[in-house]
Amino acid sequence: MDDRGIGALIDEASADAVVLDRVAYGAGATRWFVCRTAGEYTGVRGAFGARDCVSVYLDGRIGRVAYGPSVRAEILRIAARDRDCVVGVLRDGSCVLEVEYIAGEAELDEFEESLGRAAEVYVGAFPGRDDDGVRAVTFVVPDPDGTVRAAPH
Repeated sequence: MDDRGIGALIDEASADAVVLDRVAYGAGATRWFVCRTAGEYTGVRGAFGARDCVSVYLDGRIGRVAYGPSVRAEILRIAARDRDCVVGVLRDGSCVLEVEYIAGEAELDEFEESLGRAAEVYVGAFPGRDDDGVRAVTFVVPDPDGTVRAAPH
């Protein structure tokens, strides 16, 4: 699927699109973004490097919620089940999602201290490389010559 197709999916999605960029040769490094429009996705797309594996999640699996006691409990439930929980915050109108991987109560307490005025967070289990063309799209960014080559992520 090309960028126009992904942009159209983002514009039609009922949830914010969460974009996970698994950095090629990054030893597990990731970058996270939130896109609400195709235009925001176009801006984010320039940050991807050749051979990065990018997943765009359109179904709310990493959902935006108002932070409170029930969300705290959900984060701890996911962390207990999966060893950690993805928790992210958008700051200052940016599309960059600042993500923490919360493994337990002490880390969550520390995260809460840094939360500041942010009332909303993005929460969910670390997602797979799903690609059904509707709820999620995953692709490898081509090299400058247009060739798609796999790389460790």
